[in-house]
Amino acid sequence: MPPGFVLANDVCSKCNNGFGHLDRALLRQFELMTFLGNVPRKRGKAPSIDSWSSILGRYAEGGPELHINGGPGPAKAFGRTLKPAQATKEFENLSFEAAGGLATVKFSQRFGDDPKFVRALYKVAFEVAVYWLGPAVASTPDMAAVKRFVRKGRGEFSAVLVGASGSQDHYFEPPHRGEDTAYLAVGMRIFGIDFVADFDPQQRLIAKMKDQLTAQGHQNWTILPPRPEGPLGGR
Repeated sequence: MPPGFVLANDVCSKCNNGFGHLDRALLRQFELMTFLGNVPRKRGKAPSIDSWSSILGRYAEGGPELHINGGPGPAKAFGRTLKPAQATKEFENLSFEAAGGLATVKFSQRFGDDPKFVRALYKVAFEVAVYWLGPAVASTPDMAAVKRFVRKGRGEFSAVLVGASGSQDHYFEPPHRGEDTAYLAVGMRIFGIDFVADFDPQQRLIAKMKDQLTAQGHQNWTILPPRPEGPLGGR
């Protein structure tokens, strides 16, 4: 979250540390963006790429260094062994071209298919609700289901993703409560990508948004986690 948007006195250290695996799942999805954008880590630490098996990035004295193993066998970088990209399937459509002293590397990253990523989004959305409405909202009955999902992965919650806005800004909207539901919904932008989290266990807002996006012919959106079949989908 941006500086100042933290719950300094509302989360115990034990709980905060226990959710570290969700924080890492969130960071992993945005790690490449933060590295290429030179977005500092906590306490001003230089960005790096550490969470993937086939790609590694560091900021050295000469600038950023990005190592991608295009295969077919293992490769070494910064003292670590990188697996070939085609074996891990973390990155796809990898290509390399060199012309006139300029090298171009292209690849695509799979985004949002880590089950923990949606839980991590809901963790952030939960914190947003507490930030705007106060700690007491965390103990209300309509928050029980989403708390179980964040803490234990129990239940089925989805998030709407709308494609990148072209910027790397963040924005966390005040929670919204629809007229026909007691449950909150939170909209947020993380590194220019918009998400909506629906605290309703029946996911009625998500279903309504899916219908509206489809009817209006919007492109570049999806429902996370990906579902090849079923009532929720995207494009």
